[in-house]
Amino acid sequence: MQELIIGESFAIRQVRALIRTLAPTNLPVLVQGPTGTGKELVAQALHSRCDRAGALVCFNVCAIADTMFEDALFGHVRGAFTGACSDASGYLAEANGGTLFLDEISRLPLPLQAKLLRVIETGEYRPVGGRANRRSCFRLVSASNESLGDLIGEGVFRSDLYFRLRGAVVNVPALRDRIEDVRLLADHFVRTTSESRRVAYQMTSGAYGRLERHGWPGNVRELRHVVELACTIAVAGRVEVEHTDAALSAGAPQSVRERPDGQRNAADALKELLEANDWDTARVAASLGVSRKTVYERIRRLGIASPRRQRHSGENCDGSVDPFLVSTRAVRLRSEPLDSPQRRSAGES
Repeated sequence: MQELIIGESFAIRQVRALIRTLAPTNLPVLVQGPTGTGKELVAQALHSRCDRAGALVCFNVCAIADTMFEDALFGHVRGAFTGACSDASGYLAEANGGTLFLDEISRLPLPLQAKLLRVIETGEYRPVGGRANRRSCFRLVSASNESLGDLIGEGVFRSDLYFRLRGAVVNVPALRDRIEDVRLLADHFVRTTSESRRVAYQMTSGAYGRLERHGWPGNVRELRHVVELACTIAVAGRVEVEHTDAALSAGAPQSVRERPDGQRNAADALKELLEANDWDTARVAASLGVSRKTVYERIRRLGIASPRRQRHSGENCDGSVDPFLVSTRAVRLRSEPLDSPQRRSAGES
């Protein structure tokens, strides 16, 4: 079975493991994550690993007018309204025996939330203009790039619908939180672009490095567009740094272009997180779902310098010891001979 979700970071391996666990069940799944992270791919992966004979039916609830929602979801019967010349099945009928994926569920207006809730609870619906209920047996997967819990507090999302949607939750990380996957993803997009255009594109190490230093506010979707554009403007199929720079600039809003070094989001976001946790890399690693080794590697790769006093003494302003520097110092000492002055000095202290 082809793996739909690409990456070897700890966070993505957790997502794949959760998908394997949830796929054979009938639990409704709520997929959460920023825009462009690949939430629909999670729905596809869940469906591809289940034993349902029906199709995966995707429905973006905010891509259709509110007045057309019932028609799109429930279908209609002939004569239900002007222009309804024949019966038409809706998404629920199409998803019977399969999986219904509701994208952007957070944008669904309150009156329509009540109608969706009834369908989820009973499995029954009535086509527009119909006189009898019909049934649909489907597995529900929904997605949101907003916190539904926060929306409940604001009074714009029903709590009872929320608990029906979240039989299980899959959190898809932002690309900036799994930078180590950028090269694998870029390779995939280079390969698919080569196949579609029948041109053997190759990306240089410098171009890969440039992509790894970018903050990716648009996540995997932005990376795909950048790689495809960089391939388009590459000379003789060789993608250099200047091609990735041009592709990044072409697709970036003005606020991103102000920092051509590409480290605006990734470096600043990690630095803010480190500072918020008093440079405790164990807590930072836990919050990101990665190992401490990965945090150290990101600090090094993004060129983040700890505060001056920490660099010299390894102490925070409150006198506590910076764990990053202590760990680095420990590695350095282990490489020294047992009878070295550095080892003796460390032992005395």
